[in-house]
Amino acid sequence: MPKGYIIGHITVNDPEAYKAYIAQDTPILQANGTHFLVRGGASEVVEGTSEDRHILFAYDSYDAARAAFLDPDYQKVADIRRSAATSTILVVEGQEGFDPAPPGDTPRGYIIAHVEVRDAEGYQPYVARNGEIFARHGGRYIVRGGASEVLEGTSLSRHVVIEFPSLAAARAGYDDPDYVENRKIRQAHADSVIILVEGVAP
Repeated sequence: MPKGYIIGHITVNDPEAYKAYIAQDTPILQANGTHFLVRGGASEVVEGTSEDRHILFAYDSYDAARAAFLDPDYQKVADIRRSAATSTILVVEGQEGFDPAPPGDTPRGYIIAHVEVRDAEGYQPYVARNGEIFARHGGRYIVRGGASEVLEGTSLSRHVVIEFPSLAAARAGYDDPDYVENRKIRQAHADSVIILVEGVAP
């Protein structure tokens, strides 16, 4: 069964209130089977615009991820976040057979992408080549399309998450000369938000 993920992009407007939210939401999320892959950490929005802080949480399934967000205890605490921050929150389905790698010696790196395809036929050559390019840098797709739902805020409609051994490896994949050339196809046929982000410490 594919994993499920919560992706969040957050701009904190009241840091003290947000700290209270983090303190209260962590035990609730843990009780609901949350695996924290990204929770803040170094990041860079390399295409498009997004909020300042990024999260990526993993669950055993799409339904489990959605249920964790809708848990009444979490929703009570989420009201603190809503008053202290601006957020976009999504639930997305993982790619079958590609679970997150176990923790390594250093934090993982991720490319999180949200895409609105304008020309599906023109977009296909871009998709066909990416896997080979990112694999050179240890990249693995853990989300690539699939079911999704925007739970708060607004987002483009297609979602992709690529996991790398480190943030430096994610940057190297994004900056690979072959990808620089290939992404011109995407840019010609789709609108995108692309974020490089560091995972949680092991």
